[in-house]
Amino acid sequence: MSTVIYMAHPVAGDVPANLARALRWLRWLTATSPETTYIAPWIAAIMSGEEDDDPAARARGLAHDVVTVRRCDGLVLVGGKISQGMAIERDAAISQGLIVTDMTDLGDEPPALVVAP
Repeated sequence: MSTVIYMAHPVAGDVPANLARALRWLRWLTATSPETTYIAPWIAAIMSGEEDDDPAARARGLAHDVVTVRRCDGLVLVGGKISQGMAIERDAAISQGLIVTDMTDLGDEPPALVVAP
């Protein structure tokens, strides 16, 4: 059975650019660790119309994220920094005794994918 890891990434600010970057991170994680299932359900929520700049929608979304994190095997932090929302998700993972991997030191963008010949 595959390990399920929740991917946390900054969203606020330039939401479209951050979503595009988050998708690149999701692709990179999946390509570099194909035996692991990475999820980021918050991407679908925002792309389907949830407003990140609406405080009530943001609080509801983070509450849903915490429920999801607690059902995963671990959490990975990406995107160059730990936002307020990511800290909430990280703390939920820690409270469940999950492994948290901080990859924010790799920068805003994921490393380049190297495809074997």
